[in-house]
Formats: sequence, C-alpha cells, structure tokens
Amino acid sequence: MDSTEGMRIFTRVVRAGSLSAAGRAMGLSSASVSRKISALEESTGARLLNRTSRKLALTQVGELYYEKACQILDHIDALSDAISAHHGTPAGLLSVHTRVSIGSEFLTDALPGFLKRYPNIKLRLWLTEEPRDILDSKIDVSIRIGVPDDPSLMIRRLSPGMERVLFASAAYLRDHPPIRHPQDLLLHNCLSIPQEGDMEGGQASWFYRDASGVRELRVSGSLQVNDVPMIRKAALEGVGIALLPIWLVSEELSMGRIKRILPEYELTPTSFDASVYAVFPRTPQMPPKVRVFLDFLVETFSKRAPDLARMAREARNDARVPTDEVDMTF
Repeated sequence: MDSTEGMRIFTRVVRAGSLSAAGRAMGLSSASVSRKISALEESTGARLLNRTSRKLALTQVGELYYEKACQILDHIDALSDAISAHHGTPAGLLSVHTRVSIGSEFLTDALPGFLKRYPNIKLRLWLTEEPRDILDSKIDVSIRIGVPDDPSLMIRRLSPGMERVLFASAAYLRDHPPIRHPQDLLLHNCLSIPQEGDMEGGQASWFYRDASGVRELRVSGSLQVNDVPMIRKAALEGVGIALLPIWLVSEELSMGRIKRILPEYELTPTSFDASVYAVFPRTPQMPPKVRVFLDFLVETFSKRAPDLARMAREARNDARVPTDEVDMTF
C-alpha cells in the first residue's frame, strides 16, 4: 500500500472516530479499512491505534504519527495545488459534497460534460443528507441550502432557491384530522430526516414563523430516513406529511397528486434561507480545479433558473387557492 494512501486512511479514521464511519466517508468497508490500518502498522513497525469493540484510541506513537501525517499531507496537497496553479491547468482530485436531492436534480445530467471538458480532474462526489465539516473532511466544494455561519469559509450564491412545501396526499388528508395551524402537525405522522443529537428517536425539529417570531415544532412520525426521495415516495403513497423544497414536488402539485398544507406559513427543517450556495475553504490562491468547478456550477444553476422561477410562480398560485375550492376526491 502506498504510504500516502495509508496516511490518508489513518488520519480519516482518527477524525471520524471509528473504522465504520471512516469507511463510509471513503466508500470502503470496515474490514477493508481495518486491513489497511494493520498494513500501515506493519510497515511502520508500531501499533498506532488501540482498537476495542466500542472505541478507538491513539497510542503514544500513534499521536506522534497522526500529528506528522497531517503536516505531510497538507504539504503534499499544497504542493499539488501550487503546481497545478503554476501550469494553469485544472487537474487533480476534486472532492465535492452535497445532498442526494441536489445531486440528482442539478448535477446528474451536467457532470459528464464537465468531466469531458476537464479530463485531468478526478471528481469524488459525496451525496449525503448529513452536513460534513469541510476542513476536517478535506472537501473542496460543498453545495448547500442556506449560508454557513463560518468566517473561515468562502461562499458563492448559485441560486435563490425555493421555499419548502408542506404536503400530503389526498388519501392521507381524508383519513386524518384537519390541519389549520402548524401546531396541529404535532398530531400527525410527519416524515423527516434524522437529526444529529436526537436521542428520543422518531422526532425532528421543524420551524415556522408567525407575528411573534420563529417557533419550533418537535414533530414525530413513522419514518425517519436520510434519503429525501424515499421521504417523497412515502408521502406520495399516503404514509404521512413531508416538508421538502418545491422543486422536488412541483410536478405532483401541478397534477393534483398532492395537496399543499398551510401555504400561508413559512416552514423549514433547517434554515429559512432557501438559497443554494457553493461553500469552499478560504485560501490565498484558489486552485484552478476549484475555480473551474465553481464556474461550472454557476453555469449549471443559471440554466435551470427559468424552470425554477416557473415552479415558484405555480406554487404561489397554488397557495392562493382557497381550501374549500380544492378537489379532494382525486
């Protein structure tokens, strides 16, 4: 195994706190990560990690190795970027993170063209609903909804985004109590993404704004999953209520397959800022690979702007339809 690869895997394990978490981040199995760590320890002639069934702990030698490995890898990455910048050719490994829904909706069709245009760039794309620490995970660009509150990061706005829609199928709404106020959601089956720190299970924080300010709702439901398409599918099938960006359900809204709930309220599971941003580390000189990818993102989202504007107009028109005029027999 290449020594640089071993260093990268080792430092990722230490940061993640477990073999399985590091494996998920790198697309490897826990067993594969364990074998690579063992190979690294054999090549160095020292035990670097004390491993038990519950936790990992650095040995004294492991602490020294981790400190020096981080420094070496930082120098290697900086050298690669400096060489690439000197030649002006976008090249090297580009690590990108975003949500599954954003990746499938905005990047799937556009990425092949980017990779053909820049054949010297190797793209590593992580699609997860959970946020990732950009600096700790060595992510070059993260595509997010809502601007991060971190002065160490740079941002570039890609799209004004679209508000979230609270919706359910007609079948679900017929069989459950009416919803006239956000507090009524506490009596309903709300489908959500698992949130960090939720120890009770099945609960999530949704927020709404009224004249008195921002209010929190601790909603619960029969399904929590870190996969937005699955939540969307379950809501369409009448399992419960979902809160998703308009562009994920615009077609179903226009076809009448689902009904928007509480359109007079602004609701969100995260931030009320629905804009889409590219977020990246602040560096003295932007690597060419990052610069061209940011330009690609701006171009990609700009092409979708008219379509997103149309969806927003249709959603606003939907919100103006009185509840008693909506046909609930479909």
